[in-house]
Amino acid sequence: MELFIIQEGELVKKLWISILAGLLVFPMLLQSPAQADAPIKIVIDGVPLPTDQPPISVRGRTLVPLRAIFEAFDATTTWDKQTKTVTATKEDTTIVLKLGSTLATINNKPVILDVPGQSLKGRTLVPTRFVSEALGQEVVWNSKARTVSITTSGGKGGSVSPASNVVLQDVSDSGDGRDLQVSFVRAADESIVDHYRVLIVKAGNTLNLSSAQQIAPSNYSTVLSIGANPAFKLNAGSRDISGELIKVNQPYIAYVLAVGKGNNTSALSNSSATLTLVNNIVSAPTNIQVNDVGDNGDGRDLSVSFNKLPDESKVNSYRIFVVKAANYTNFNVAAANAVSSSNYTQVSKTGNNLSQVLASGSRDIDGALIKSGVSYRVFVMAVDSRNASNQVLSPASSAITLSTTGISSFIVSDVNDYGDGRDMKVSFVHPTAEANINQYRIMVVPTAYYSGFSVSEANNVSNSNYTAVSTSGSSTNQILTSSTRDVRGNLIKNGTGYQVYVLSVGSNSSANVLSSASSVITLLTDFSMGAVSNLTVSDVSDNGDGRDMKVSFTHAVDERYISKYLIMVVPTSYYSNFSVSEANRISSSNYTAVSTSENSTSQILNSSSRDVRGNWIKEGTTYKVYVLSVGSGNYSGSNVLSQASSDITLSSKTPVVSVTNVTYQVNDSRILARFTKSSNETNISEYRVLVVPAKQGFGLGDAIGVTASSYNSIIPNGTNPVITASTIDVNGSPIIKGKKYKLYILAVANNKGTQNGGLSDSTEEFEL
Repeated sequence: MELFIIQEGELVKKLWISILAGLLVFPMLLQSPAQADAPIKIVIDGVPLPTDQPPISVRGRTLVPLRAIFEAFDATTTWDKQTKTVTATKEDTTIVLKLGSTLATINNKPVILDVPGQSLKGRTLVPTRFVSEALGQEVVWNSKARTVSITTSGGKGGSVSPASNVVLQDVSDSGDGRDLQVSFVRAADESIVDHYRVLIVKAGNTLNLSSAQQIAPSNYSTVLSIGANPAFKLNAGSRDISGELIKVNQPYIAYVLAVGKGNNTSALSNSSATLTLVNNIVSAPTNIQVNDVGDNGDGRDLSVSFNKLPDESKVNSYRIFVVKAANYTNFNVAAANAVSSSNYTQVSKTGNNLSQVLASGSRDIDGALIKSGVSYRVFVMAVDSRNASNQVLSPASSAITLSTTGISSFIVSDVNDYGDGRDMKVSFVHPTAEANINQYRIMVVPTAYYSGFSVSEANNVSNSNYTAVSTSGSSTNQILTSSTRDVRGNLIKNGTGYQVYVLSVGSNSSANVLSSASSVITLLTDFSMGAVSNLTVSDVSDNGDGRDMKVSFTHAVDERYISKYLIMVVPTSYYSNFSVSEANRISSSNYTAVSTSENSTSQILNSSSRDVRGNWIKEGTTYKVYVLSVGSGNYSGSNVLSQASSDITLSSKTPVVSVTNVTYQVNDSRILARFTKSSNETNISEYRVLVVPAKQGFGLGDAIGVTASSYNSIIPNGTNPVITASTIDVNGSPIIKGKKYKLYILAVANNKGTQNGGLSDSTEEFEL
């Protein structure tokens, strides 16, 4: 059942012609000659009623469009598809009309229609005369003017006074109707005002009462005639009277139409002053300064300062973007708005110029952790929370490359079984800038006494309780001595948990820098942790994910203290090397665990496998693979990392397409082969002509195994080739008269193919 509910009328709501919902499906076989004349108009109490389907004349009776009448009066109708019946209700009156019938009822009393309703161009039309008879309204047909005039009961009433003091204001920066607010003073007497219509008109155009009353409902906004003088804010979908969405940089004026109740005439206000909507753009921060303020090798080394905006009324916060200097010319507002929230630093607005030291986990806009040795430029944007399109990006800062006096690639391992300091090896890479470093001090800290170890504590350690290392060379690999002591003065020994720190010593103690702690190490006799060997990686499939990668390795010789192996896929673009300390920090979702069962592993990864940075393994990215041997029991935490595999870049491979239409031609003792080249030659290195004894079985594997002396070949050149066959068959025997042969063409794959080649169908048998 279809339900039509009419909520808003025009001047004459008492005339609810809509009650007569004909919806009568009539095949439109009758088409009056009058329809060729000017369209028939409808006028209600002197006001034209616009319709998209004009009335028509059928057998001397005028039929009017049902929907247009509905929109003019408050009425409710329901349509029953099964019985093809329309029921109309208005207050205490009910009318029922059935399709194809001239009989209708008004409050259950029968009424005869002269002409049944009919459907024309998707609009239902009903006889106007029935409106007059049903509701007692005066309906007059003017044949000369071709006009149906309807006069409501009681005729015209009073005149509504117009709204006044219409004012337009720009109240927002959304770039649409939400920016526009209309205020006005209501009519002096609202007792005869049904509602107001706010009409937005492009400046330079004028509006009169007649044209204002004919504007479509979708192109004005309605304000009820209750309450105080309104300040009415439009919405994003609001349109001007021409149907165009309201927008910035367009001058407008506004009118207000006061719509009279019943038969009271409407009134149109004077226009407002002209207003052009303009978005107020947020200013760009200025004076962007960057400084290297630490030696942590991460975001804590970078300080960013800038001048706050003079007017922060439209600013919600500021965003700091760190961009690799090589790419900064491509960074603009659109790119800034697209950066993930994890890849910029948000700063709350304050009353002062801002200076922000970034955090250790701060990343550049590409998602890479900020680190020393990389050149960056910094941008700052003031964030307008209401409209991102208003935001403006600051100029780029000067370039900055963070340096550090701290060490890197810090590893501590158990290398012997003396039961003293000779079992401990300390390795680290020196910083690139050592001009202000006098020496390094290796400090062994017993974990039972220190939950943390600070630079001030390190500065106070006696020189007998650390190991000094010079700055010569680019790295240190130091095995401690038998007399080495921890920072509390005790000799280093088995069974004690230690963490090791390295103090970079400057010209004065205030310039000293302490490294992060190593992993906990407990020296043990009969050290049995070992790395895997024979690590190989291969591309085995074409799924475009981890299923393409096969990792094979031989397990450690002694697995008594190894709980499992972790396969770690490392993108080479982010790691020039990969250490055991980095491996120990990798999330469990970013490696593949393998048990210690069997002597070796040959593991194809799965579709959900990720690299150590958390990204899906995929084609086109170059990786190295490492395997971490994870210690158990007394060796828990004493993990061992394998050597890196060779680089591997997964690639898509496509099968070789065999040639077609192979034919032969025997010319004296020569055999010529002709064929249609493969449809895709991108992965074909050559074509080979193979002459095979007719009774010999022959397949792709046989074809690939034929020695070079037993075939002739040609390099693909994009044309259909002709090749002279070899004078010997694929077995190396001379081709002789009186013996039957077949001819095959082998398309040989280059390294892009998943097959070794594609073998054609054979020709028919032939002989010399």
